[in-house]
Amino acid sequence: MTISDTSVRSKLMTAEEAVRHVGDGATITLPGNASFNVVDHLLSALETRFLQGGAPRNLTAFVPCNAGLGHGTGVDRLAHAGMLRRYIASAFPIYEGSRLADMILTANVEAYNFPMGVLYGLLRDAAARRPGMVTEVGIGTYVDPDHTGGRMNAKTTEPLVEALHLGGKRYLYYRSPRIDVAFLKATSADSKGNLSFEREALTLGALAMATAAKANGGRVFAQVERLVERHSRHPKSIIVPEHLVDGIVLAPDAPQSAASRFDPRLTGEIRTERRRTQLAAGAARIIIMRAAAELRRNWLVNLGVGMPANLPGLLGETGLEDYLTISTEHGGINGDVEADIFGAHVSPDAILDPPAVFDMYDGGVLDATLLGTAQADSFGNVNVSKFNGRLMGCGGFIDITARTKSIFFCTTLTAGGLDVGVEEGRVVIRREGRVRKLVKEVEHRTFNGAQALSRGERVHLVTERGMFRLTERGWLLVEVAPGIDPQRDIAPHVDFPLRVAENCAQYPSAVVSVDTAAARQLLLSSLNDN
Repeated sequence: MTISDTSVRSKLMTAEEAVRHVGDGATITLPGNASFNVVDHLLSALETRFLQGGAPRNLTAFVPCNAGLGHGTGVDRLAHAGMLRRYIASAFPIYEGSRLADMILTANVEAYNFPMGVLYGLLRDAAARRPGMVTEVGIGTYVDPDHTGGRMNAKTTEPLVEALHLGGKRYLYYRSPRIDVAFLKATSADSKGNLSFEREALTLGALAMATAAKANGGRVFAQVERLVERHSRHPKSIIVPEHLVDGIVLAPDAPQSAASRFDPRLTGEIRTERRRTQLAAGAARIIIMRAAAELRRNWLVNLGVGMPANLPGLLGETGLEDYLTISTEHGGINGDVEADIFGAHVSPDAILDPPAVFDMYDGGVLDATLLGTAQADSFGNVNVSKFNGRLMGCGGFIDITARTKSIFFCTTLTAGGLDVGVEEGRVVIRREGRVRKLVKEVEHRTFNGAQALSRGERVHLVTERGMFRLTERGWLLVEVAPGIDPQRDIAPHVDFPLRVAENCAQYPSAVVSVDTAAARQLLLSSLNDN
């Protein structure tokens, strides 16, 4: 296509030209949710510039989530001695051999791990030139300045969050960043430089990033797939208007995600039928079935990564997908949630921008959330952010659990080789896992049990062997799966004294069955129980 308008020609540039505007000591912000919206074309050029010429140096990267298309890509391109001074994010590269994760763990770069919703909110605060965010999100967790203040290693010393009291109540105050450069990934730029995201599965705060940079006198560079004529896109499809865009870089071969060049199911361009396949027998089905039986019709339910992503499949199997509204913090509403592309939904009903999603979560609109768990301790604290030498980050976990009415931590009792079966309606532990999940004290406090109880939240920990309810005295076993003996199958694998309720019940038989009709009947009765 020939673009005749001189305005876009003045903004059109190569990636190499764009990254020359990143100076020493600059703060850059960029999108990403795992492999979605990764500005790898721009980051590759930035990395090459540093490796060949030694600049820019001492960068600060402000990344609300995480970004990478595979080993050595995305944010890992910043991980060179002298290039990166400080990294602020909610999540970190999780693949083995990540240079960035290694630099953080070995204290070779400053690193802060803050809640995802807080980081998106701080971009909007920076855009409006507000000094920062005052919120209860993070109180009592490792983000609280009474703990580590979100600092992830000994090299990280500057406090970026502090406690304050307003009206006799304690809050956390997070400082707004000063953004110098924003890198964005869009699908199309029209002849004026307006950006649309029609082939992107998510938007991931692009407008907030661009506005935050411009408010600080900074620059915005967009990596796009194509150029289109002005007015060829509906004005409502323009996410970032041209006056916020300084440079446009063509990257026609950039994939939508690491999973595919382009999957139209994730954008709503085509719609597919909901999954009707049966969730296989085993631990995941037992856990999700038992958690789902606590949900109620018309609830708004958030899902975390991992095991909770099985809930939409279970609802599809039983034909109950319209009974709940499913949300993930990256913006998708309803549709299928697939573990290998978590964050984007297949055939979603809506795709929201994450800052708006977290406003909804922070406001207490969520009825329930199903989340994974790495460790839970005797006090009801939960860790998903840093454990066993692994650096994961909190993601949206801290924001999600701050005001959600009902919280279900979904996990097997042990991990690492665990083999669970169902024989004649009874749960059988064929091989025990090597790693215990219920420990005496968590390594990193991503969730504070006492704080949750003080807010009136209902908290459960659901395993393949039984369900625990959080009380002021810690976890109380309130139900067991058929075939499970608490003293034989649970107590020896918990690092604190097991408390069992006097009226400890048994999981309904449909929880451990693979009978779809029985599962549907159980869920129907619970979903309609008001």
